Amino acid sequence: MPAPSTSPAKPRHKPKPASEPTPEPSSAAESTPAPEASTPASVANTAAPPLASSPASDSDDSGGLFGPFRIGVLVGGGLPDVLSLGGMIKVTRYFGAGINIGLIPTVKISFYGDATLSFQEYDAYGHVFPFGGAFFLGAGVGYATVRGTLATNFDLSAYHKQDQMIPASLQISSQASVRTLVLTPQIGLLHTFGSGFTLGADVGAQLPIAPSQVDFSTQIPSFPEPFRTQIQTNYLKPNDDKVRSSLDKIGRTPIPTFGIKIGWLL
Repeated sequence: MPAPSTSPAKPRHKPKPASEPTPEPSSAAESTPAPEASTPASVANTAAPPLASSPASDSDDSGGLFGPFRIGVLVGGGLPDVLSLGGMIKVTRYFGAGINIGLIPTVKISFYGDATLSFQEYDAYGHVFPFGGAFFLGAGVGYATVRGTLATNFDLSAYHKQDQMIPASLQISSQASVRTLVLTPQIGLLHTFGSGFTLGADVGAQLPIAPSQVDFSTQIPSFPEPFRTQIQTNYLKPNDDKVRSSLDKIGRTPIPTFGIKIGWLL
């Protein structure tokens, strides 16, 4: 039997697959992975820092127990008020007002004459703090009462020889007072700390506006006439005139003022 043919079979050509499009190089934007959504922590980390408080708010110590309204007591000393005591209110950082009582113990000031003087002042005042800080401009108005005393010993031996009822010597104490309306412009510093502690100082002038008439309360023993009239004319009246001169001068002379105050404004 003839052998089967061993001629090689023609290879079958596989169909060429359709050419796939060559991928174009990716752009930089596509090659870079999209950023992940920021977490709250990252947002917090990148948030803008809080703005620093302004110097004005740092120095604003006007907020007290009642918010922007402060009230309290101030005591102090200076000239002419050796001792002062009063109350003050402060509404916001820009305005304050109060009342003040000033006292001068019994003193003798040679500038005003021979009489010994004592002084009391009652006034109401207002302060404007133009920058909202410690610096202020202000003025007060009130009444000052000044009392003058002059005690003098007189020799009445000439009258004693004529009448034994008249003492050989006599002390006459002339006493008088004057009341004056005063205006007191001031400039100074008054700082209230956050705790309420308040410290200040001021300078100004006390300007007499309308002094009243000088009132006397001098008394002498009852002497028989005509000695009583002579003693009043020769001794009592000159003594009273010295007191009147002192009070007239202090009631019409501007006085420089200086004061230091300390207290608490709640």
